[in-house]
Amino acid sequence: MLRLKTIAALIGLTLAITTPATAQIIDYSRFEKAKRIGDQLSSTQLRQLQSDLSWSTGYNSLTNFPLWGSFDEATFVAIRNFQSHNLKSFPNLKLFQEDSIPSQELIKLAHTKAAKQKALLDFRTASAQGMTIDYPASLLPAREETPTGLRLRAPRWDMSVELQAFSAGDMPFEARFEAMKATPEITRIVQAKLFKARAGRNPTYFVLFGTKDSLGFYARFIKGADGSARGMIIRWNADTGKDTTQMVEMFEAYDAFGVMIGSLRLDDDDSGSAAEGPLSETADLRANRQLCGQAKAADDIIKACSDVLAVGDLLLPQTLAVTNSNRGWGFYLKGDYDKAIADYNEAIALRQDDDLSFSGRGYARFAKGDNAQAIADFDQALRLKPARAELLSYRASAALRLGRLQESVDNITSVVAGGKAATPDYLNRGVALLELGRKDEATSDLSRAVDIASDELTADPAKNAYSLMYRAMAKAYGNDPDGAIADATRFLSTTPQSPEAFHARGLANAAKQDYAAAIGDYTQAISLGRKSFILRQRGDAYLASGQPDLAAADYLAMLRQFPSNPLAAAGLEKAKQALVQKFGSANPPAAGQTTPTTSTPAQAPVSMGKRIALIIGNGAYTGTSPLPNPKRDAARLAETFRSIGFSDVTLVEDLDVQGFNRALQEFSDKAAQADWAVVYYAGHGMEVDNVNYLIPVDAKLEKERDILFEAVPLDRVMAAGEGAKSLRLVILDACRNNPFEGAMAKKTATRSVTRGLSRVEPDGASLVVYAAKAGQVALDGDSGNSPFVTALDTNLRKPNVEIGKLFRLVRDDVMKATERQQEPFTYGSLPGEDFFFNPGK
Repeated sequence: MLRLKTIAALIGLTLAITTPATAQIIDYSRFEKAKRIGDQLSSTQLRQLQSDLSWSTGYNSLTNFPLWGSFDEATFVAIRNFQSHNLKSFPNLKLFQEDSIPSQELIKLAHTKAAKQKALLDFRTASAQGMTIDYPASLLPAREETPTGLRLRAPRWDMSVELQAFSAGDMPFEARFEAMKATPEITRIVQAKLFKARAGRNPTYFVLFGTKDSLGFYARFIKGADGSARGMIIRWNADTGKDTTQMVEMFEAYDAFGVMIGSLRLDDDDSGSAAEGPLSETADLRANRQLCGQAKAADDIIKACSDVLAVGDLLLPQTLAVTNSNRGWGFYLKGDYDKAIADYNEAIALRQDDDLSFSGRGYARFAKGDNAQAIADFDQALRLKPARAELLSYRASAALRLGRLQESVDNITSVVAGGKAATPDYLNRGVALLELGRKDEATSDLSRAVDIASDELTADPAKNAYSLMYRAMAKAYGNDPDGAIADATRFLSTTPQSPEAFHARGLANAAKQDYAAAIGDYTQAISLGRKSFILRQRGDAYLASGQPDLAAADYLAMLRQFPSNPLAAAGLEKAKQALVQKFGSANPPAAGQTTPTTSTPAQAPVSMGKRIALIIGNGAYTGTSPLPNPKRDAARLAETFRSIGFSDVTLVEDLDVQGFNRALQEFSDKAAQADWAVVYYAGHGMEVDNVNYLIPVDAKLEKERDILFEAVPLDRVMAAGEGAKSLRLVILDACRNNPFEGAMAKKTATRSVTRGLSRVEPDGASLVVYAAKAGQVALDGDSGNSPFVTALDTNLRKPNVEIGKLFRLVRDDVMKATERQQEPFTYGSLPGEDFFFNPGK
């Protein structure tokens, strides 16, 4: 019987790793009553019950274990499951009526059942480094002393339980949690959470659960009174092959996980005797959960959901996921898209089967203009719920923004076929068809958009106010410029900062050949953030008004966004011909030069001139654990820069603070004589009080003021290349998981110490490229080089790739390699000329 039950438990564990369970339905009136009784138990009594329930019902997965010592949702559900399971055997006993009440009768029965099962596996206690656990001696008979504690092993298959202790002097507890998350033993984190202490109930502890192929890793560490980190790490290999004996032992070990994890206790823990009074906010929890899911106003949603999350340690992961998702919707409605995305990220990390979280994050990314990532989210939401036609409409809009015209047409055609198309669907498909040169097909869609918008305005002009703008745009793209101007001007009278309305009126003015008015409207729309195809359209107006130089600039800018746009490419060719006719060359004269009166030969391509690079790889840190990849990354890129024609490449490794500053000073002298100056840095970096710093290998950062003397400000690195004539570029692979962060945050009362680097705004022809965008942490990689350097090296070697596109390709490659965990980002701007790292032969 035990083995059959443990096989079922293993199946539940496997499902929990691959497809998280659907949200548990909690009756909060019943939960309030059960918690009132459960809180009368001492912490020790409650831990014992929670341990016994591990055997009797299990907690479905390793992510659903309770807050040990406190009555929470996981405990409530486990009692309910225990009652439901035993109801079949004892249908007439009130004890098993699924009321989830932790009565003395239930506690006694659960303990009796657990004791029998523990006896079968010969449970014993093991102590080391001031802590104790209960463990199955029949499965883990081998004991080994280790430098940090004790290891228990299963000799016949790959499983071990290790007790470890680390002093607070080695690393603060919270920093230990961050450092452990970066362990190479995990490639996919399933759960990583820090539980704060609750007075009289449980100490501060953290849980880390992850996998790497068939290997499992589960850690639980408790914060001691002295700040130490003491706990256990369970490692196992789920791949036993065909060895049935190993399989049976593995099943039994999985069944024992909850007992081992819940039994961990510190010798100096004094949180076990007190009973906790009923939690006052439990009644509010019921009301706030309801309001969080049903409120309409953004502020009401945010407040209710935030109040629920304030007791987050008591909630199941599924409850946390739903609550974060709901609050994300509140932030989206409020227009705070970054906070919305952060909440949706939390929800998705806890639960990957909720289409609403993916679509909500997609809406927020779409609103921010991050169209590629928005499409990825819409795709995932559609995989989970294919019937959501409105997501295809948003997806089509995002594809249109990216210039993926046929893809946009195909998406909207599917929406139309399903009978759910609206005004913007016909408008967007009409625009896409026009850009594809299919005017006849576009005309039908634009007319349909005008008709639907007109009907909506007639039915309810207040409710459908935005339909006026849709109609203006459809008329502008169609053949009614006067109607478009009237609609757009009317819309602007109530919404004076509408970039879409200025765009529509610009199109209409261009159709009426009033190019000066069109250019003015286009420029106003662009200043308000309008993108889409407006640069090409303004280029058309410039060209028609006899300004081919400005037209060429807009066409080039358009082609940088949409390299395959046929109308922009055709416009550029026309602009070049007009430039030859006007100036005698396809290159217009610089400002202040006299326009030549006779034809001159086209200018030869300008040489890229002298290009130099400083490559820094810092890995051998003395104040913290070394980084394995920076020196390999630096060496790889140094070789690449030399191979693509850089005349001076300086490779330096493991710089202390003096060596760092000396290298920058020497590079600055060289940059004054160069056209391009590139600095690449791999190593640790951090942001303090909105100032970015790169960390030399001898930094200790033990005190608040040390950052000023032991680290190198990013501004100093950027200044080293200022003398270069054409291009200044700084590439930072410096956002790795930072072990200094926890210590600085703990010891600094007035400084803001954050994870990753903050955004920068370089001036002039300068770019700063982050391996991970502001606030993110980049991956160091486990394949010899970081994911960022692998992508950068690959794309640097491609000939004739303009610098803007090159870093977009790097971004795409890194996001694919890291499963969208890491997004490189480029800050700064360049002049209109093209820059190529590798011009080819």
